[in-house]
Amino acid sequence: MKIIILLLILTGTARAAEFSVTLQAAEESALAASYQYKSARLSAEAAAAAAAASGALLKPRLNLEGSLRYNEVVPVIAMPAALGGGKPLGDNWNYSLGPSAYWTLFDGGVLRSGREGAMRAAAARAAEAEGARRQAVLKARTAYFQLQLALEKVYLIGENLQLSLSQFRDISLGAKAGSRSRLDELRARQETTARRRDLLRARAELSALLRDFSLITGLQLPGDAALPLDARMAGRDYGGEEPASLLVRAEPYEAILSRLLPSAEGVLNKDLPSVKALTEAAQAYKAAAGVYKAERSPRLIFGARSSLDYPNGPNLYSFMQNSASLALNLPLFENNRSVEKEKENALNAAAALERRDEAARAAQKDFDKALDAYKALIDEQGMNIEVVDDAAEAAKLAYEAYKAGGGTWLDVESANLKALQAKTTAAATNTEILLKLAVLDNLTCVR
Repeated sequence: MKIIILLLILTGTARAAEFSVTLQAAEESALAASYQYKSARLSAEAAAAAAAASGALLKPRLNLEGSLRYNEVVPVIAMPAALGGGKPLGDNWNYSLGPSAYWTLFDGGVLRSGREGAMRAAAARAAEAEGARRQAVLKARTAYFQLQLALEKVYLIGENLQLSLSQFRDISLGAKAGSRSRLDELRARQETTARRRDLLRARAELSALLRDFSLITGLQLPGDAALPLDARMAGRDYGGEEPASLLVRAEPYEAILSRLLPSAEGVLNKDLPSVKALTEAAQAYKAAAGVYKAERSPRLIFGARSSLDYPNGPNLYSFMQNSASLALNLPLFENNRSVEKEKENALNAAAALERRDEAARAAQKDFDKALDAYKALIDEQGMNIEVVDDAAEAAKLAYEAYKAGGGTWLDVESANLKALQAKTTAAATNTEILLKLAVLDNLTCVR
């Protein structure tokens, strides 16, 4: 009874954890974990708040203003003694309290240009945030597709290892019965050992990619990822291989391919975030140049005030005072400051437009390269599928011929290896197709 309980405990302890993740979950988690995207998004929100604040300056402003002052000496007007003698013109303490309103009636366009510049800067920050979002998604997709390929390699090598183990057992039995040579038995064992080594390396590569994937997406691995396996390999015998404490499951290629295929039929989005951000930045610089140009114009500000004041001249009591004002300001000399600042911003605008054109050309190049590569990979994959079918049939025929005495073990070994290589090449091409589609989707989709 104790032995049974112990076995149950050991079985439960050795049970591998499973890590199953979809592409969409990886994308969403990567966005939540991307410090660059979150920083860009917060900068965009800050710029939007700044734009809203700059627009408020165009409207009247209402303030509550107050002042309190103590004068040590109060002026006294000399009066004859018959009239009561000297009379103070006020009091030591003076105060004024009340609402004041100000409205800029004319400033040559300083405030409007400032608001335009702030709005354009906010649009540029928003475009940069969208660019950061797309880059985070693209990084997550790249990591996911590489993880898929690593899983497929582990699975294919495991399948080939099972085949090698089966053939090795047959040859070992034949060698004991005298129908197979000792040399063939040794070669079969060598092939099995080579596949075991390949599987170990593939699992180590999968482990490293899992760590990278976890870092990029922020998804935590549920268990020890030292030597993981594809979830399709759970419960299979691989001749005493190190058991996995983590089984990994990803979406099939076909499901992701159908999601990304429409991007191969699209055209380059001319309003890409990188291009839009520079366009808006150029407009922001132009608006800033307009601000400095308008600063050389007169500024007219209307003011109105209603306050409780004390004292009322020589009369020591509080009184209500209503007033209105017009203030005119005209710069006469500033040593060309505004002229040079206008020139600086105009040149910055021109520089931003040059960078925009460069970014647009680079995006066109990336789009064309990705589309050309995708078309070539589709043609290549058609050939790969034929090679996989032929290699699988050749491996089967080579082993049957060997069992019938019409071939050597080297023929079997070579055919098995070619079949594995053909499947691995097809899997790698699938991954390259998905990577190119991800690039195309990044350049064509309007989100």
